Amino acid sequence: MTIRHIDRQFPLTSEAELLVWCARTEVSDDLKTRIRQRLHAPLNWEVVRNMAQYHGVVPLLYRNLSTIASDLVPYEKLARLRQLTQAGQLLNRELAKELVVLSEVFTTSSVPVVPIKGATLAVSAYGDLALRDFSDLDLLVPESSIAEAQAVLLAQGYEGGAASREPSDIHHDEGPYYVFRKKGTLSRVDLQWVMAHEHFAFRLDRPEFWKRSSPVDFEGKTIRCLSPDDLLIVLCVHGTKHAWGLLKWVCDVAELLRSHPNLDWDRCFRSATNYRCRRMLEMGLSLAHLVLDAPLPERVLAMLAVDPDVHALSHRMPARLLAKREEGITEEQAGALYFSLKDSFWDRWWCGVLLCWAHSHVATTPPSWFRWCHSLPFLASVIIPAHRAIQYILPPTIRGAISRWVPHGG
Repeated sequence: MTIRHIDRQFPLTSEAELLVWCARTEVSDDLKTRIRQRLHAPLNWEVVRNMAQYHGVVPLLYRNLSTIASDLVPYEKLARLRQLTQAGQLLNRELAKELVVLSEVFTTSSVPVVPIKGATLAVSAYGDLALRDFSDLDLLVPESSIAEAQAVLLAQGYEGGAASREPSDIHHDEGPYYVFRKKGTLSRVDLQWVMAHEHFAFRLDRPEFWKRSSPVDFEGKTIRCLSPDDLLIVLCVHGTKHAWGLLKWVCDVAELLRSHPNLDWDRCFRSATNYRCRRMLEMGLSLAHLVLDAPLPERVLAMLAVDPDVHALSHRMPARLLAKREEGITEEQAGALYFSLKDSFWDRWWCGVLLCWAHSHVATTPPSWFRWCHSLPFLASVIIPAHRAIQYILPPTIRGAISRWVPHGG
């Protein structure tokens, strides 16, 4: 595995750079020296704390600062980070216990589920339940078993279960999914079979995912999890879906790469190609390597080097860490990112048609970094008036049939 230092095209703020240096489980001696040097310079500690909370990396920041440079961090600032870390640990522990209980109940009820992200990711990639922030349990379930899974959760004291397709916030926009909350607790469960929102869809309920899932030791019990290869693809698609808005999502990929150095790269790229998300995988790998020095084999680095779009776009995320945020790619611009990362010409321009059909601002006024900033608006100038005419002329039944025929881009 290889690590090469790459200078960022768009620099980070001083506080963001400190956060990035600490947002990892392995810190090199050179990086420890840089962290201590940075702590001798003026820093806005409120910005550091708020940034760490927003990006979900408080546990990593606290662990590394307390280990590497506790003598250089103001006592009250380190104490506050410790308090936040301890509060997160308590929630993580409760959710982990609940996951063990639910896994046993689902097994007894013959309902297949596989946890993704969250607690099992903390253990398998970070090596410590306490080092990865999470606030719910995401469970992959076959679409055909949704009703049975709902019944299991309701019997366990959960309530809710309405299918959700509405975006709630940056942390929970995985619809369509079913959301359950357990009465009198902080436990929340999301049943998922597809990762989707506007103009985007990636199916999670795949036969090969279930076939390749394997038992993992978790809290003294055995729980089935996605294979590392499949999990890597899911993490990269998820991060791209949200325009890599949180550093935590980059950390997930980087820590998975560190903890699983012998990934089956041939199968991983072959699967991503079959799922039409190869460039999303490449984007996640590029970001993990660029931002967090994640180790990658030489041949994978060579693959990334031949795609100028992936290289250029990875320098613009996470946007909130950049010294000039206007240079970044925000989640509001995610449609332009999906378009840019489509694997083929036809997939890309079908996505463009969908963006135009939806009258997306990305199609009419694309961001400055968008390479097709003239051709996509031209397409929009043709499709949007046609769509408005259809809405005006055709009866509701035919309009509805056309809308149903035009699916999400996937």
